[in-house]
Amino acid sequence: MGAWWAPALALSGIALAGALEAERSDAHRQVFFNVQQPWAVYLFLGALVGLLVYGIGRHASLWALGRPAPGLASEIPHRLLNALRLGLAQDKVRRDRYAGIMHWCLFSSIVVLTAVTAQVALDDDTALDFLHGRYYLFFSFYGDLFGLVGLVGVGMALYRRYFDSYRRIRWDERLEDHLIIAGLGLILVSGFVVEALRIEVTELAQHPAWAPWSFVSFALAKVLHLFALSEGQLLGTHTLVWWGHVVLAFGWLGLIAFTRLDHIFFAPVNAFLLRTDAPGRLAAIEQIEQREVFGVGQIQDFTWKQLFELDACVRCGRCTAVCPANLAGQPLSPMQLIQDLKAHLARVGPALQRAGHEGGDVRSVSPVAMVGEVVADEALWACRTCGACVQECPVMIEHVPTIVDMRRYLVMDEARIPVPARQALEHMESRGHPWRGTTLQRTSWMEGLGEVPIFDGSQQYLYWVGCAGSLVERNLPITRSVFRLLRASGASFGVLGQEETCSGDPARRLGNEYLYQVLARQLIETFQSKRVQRVITNCPHCFNTFKNEYPQFDGRFEVLHHTEFLARAVQDGTLKPQHRLDESLTYHDSCYLGRMNGQYDAPRQIIEFIPGLHLTEMRRSRSNGLCCGAGGGNMWLEEAGERRVNHVRTEEAVATGAGAVISNCPFCIQMFEDGIPAVQPEQAGRMRAFDVAELLERAVLGPAGESAR
Repeated sequence: MGAWWAPALALSGIALAGALEAERSDAHRQVFFNVQQPWAVYLFLGALVGLLVYGIGRHASLWALGRPAPGLASEIPHRLLNALRLGLAQDKVRRDRYAGIMHWCLFSSIVVLTAVTAQVALDDDTALDFLHGRYYLFFSFYGDLFGLVGLVGVGMALYRRYFDSYRRIRWDERLEDHLIIAGLGLILVSGFVVEALRIEVTELAQHPAWAPWSFVSFALAKVLHLFALSEGQLLGTHTLVWWGHVVLAFGWLGLIAFTRLDHIFFAPVNAFLLRTDAPGRLAAIEQIEQREVFGVGQIQDFTWKQLFELDACVRCGRCTAVCPANLAGQPLSPMQLIQDLKAHLARVGPALQRAGHEGGDVRSVSPVAMVGEVVADEALWACRTCGACVQECPVMIEHVPTIVDMRRYLVMDEARIPVPARQALEHMESRGHPWRGTTLQRTSWMEGLGEVPIFDGSQQYLYWVGCAGSLVERNLPITRSVFRLLRASGASFGVLGQEETCSGDPARRLGNEYLYQVLARQLIETFQSKRVQRVITNCPHCFNTFKNEYPQFDGRFEVLHHTEFLARAVQDGTLKPQHRLDESLTYHDSCYLGRMNGQYDAPRQIIEFIPGLHLTEMRRSRSNGLCCGAGGGNMWLEEAGERRVNHVRTEEAVATGAGAVISNCPFCIQMFEDGIPAVQPEQAGRMRAFDVAELLERAVLGPAGESAR
């Protein structure tokens, strides 16, 4: 926040210093007819307050249709900090530097000029008399300064909307959008004109030396001077422009109650309500055996906080612009999904309220099915749960939990699920893993490794291989590489072997919360019976589930992803990369290790320690990284749309010119293995896909220790 306010504060400080040095202490604000007619301003103010109360009250009555949202009264200091940093300081908008500057200009000018107006009212209409002398010089300066800052913001907004090739903001353009920008510009310009006319009239009468402190209005007054208007003409024009300015200002503020300008209030509130736990954690359905409705099939099944988020949306399209499904031409726009739910709430909300008051059946009120008609099934299944939309949203909307809640309804209430996903869920239930048709066993990866220690509670770490690491052919070399490196580091560890079963993550992301809870409780019981305290995982999805979601069921363990453990081992010297690997590579951040858990550095630290490697980052990397396409259970779903997400991501990897793409997730490796031949049909010079552990094994153990492909 300070970095953005610094220039304005510096200029204000200079002005204040100049004011304190000023010889003329008789500076004061000249007023005309409007000081005798304060009724107009206060009449407008009363109408505005009434309009805002009505508008927000109308919204709040619809939010009240939702279920309770527990936990929002906790961690108040952290929530207040979020409201200041993410809401008022608009921290998230800074990811788009142009938009960040533009929003700062607009917001700061609104705040400061509101304070300027309040001071004028206090000086004119109360016994307080403070707008004179040196403070008046400072007041004149910062009023004009932030009026100019506001005009810069308006100009930037006009350029981006009407002249720039940046087309995202035109995806859902409405009349109100033009009125908001044009109206604010006219308010600022008319304010300068009012002040310029005031200066010109006082110039004719008194020739005040302090007028240049209002530097923009003073320059405009010099232009007016060229027209040689009489005092009567100036006063008449001042009256007309003043009334126009007042009507414009209050009319524009009135738009807050009915347009997306309401985010001025809703964004800080939603920042306060923002979750304080891990972003990769989905809420559990409490007492699931006793529930009649498991997911969200109707608008009143959402929590009131989720309904509040619908009104916070400003239709900026930032979520859709980063959505991997949308980028691949698949039927999902997070922005449109939120807007469709918002429109549905406005359409059926009043009928739900009446039915609730009259004791009627609220579940039979809606004339259309929310899930299936308002939001298509295909849109829900296209979501990768990668969290890119949530990360980019400037008003802190959490799209992923909303989408998963509707998936839960499709799966558990309607049994409406694509065949491949149904088969994966059936295999998880009957065989403990989602991989249909595999001939591998949980212990197949152990072949040729000698003695593999079985975890018995005496070891420091449980090495969790996971379904993908043990039952998918391509991932066996990765599992073996991690095992050899753990052994070479001297770590005390063991594995579960045949006692492993699915962590439940695919079931939860696909919407079968009941199956997830069964699998999670079963595995937690196994861990606790074996006295597991620390876990090293191959898969970021298992990592996220163990770390963030198992505590919901009293399963609390210290969890490391294998790249975290290996990075520590390299840094403390227990693993020494001695063999040079002359490779040009690019690195892909998996969503569930990176965006969901904030771990971007450990894999890159390993790469830095390996001699000979040359890393070229993709255009989208780190927190801006693009999903490989497998998330949200899409490993077991058929993709519907123009392209496959993994092909889009593979093209970005190939565009770096690197000879290999490196990741840390078995799902990502599989998606690249599929995408590379599609993007590079010719086998000669084709990019290869590796896990970080496979490269580190070659660097530490040499070619003789390299995993067979």
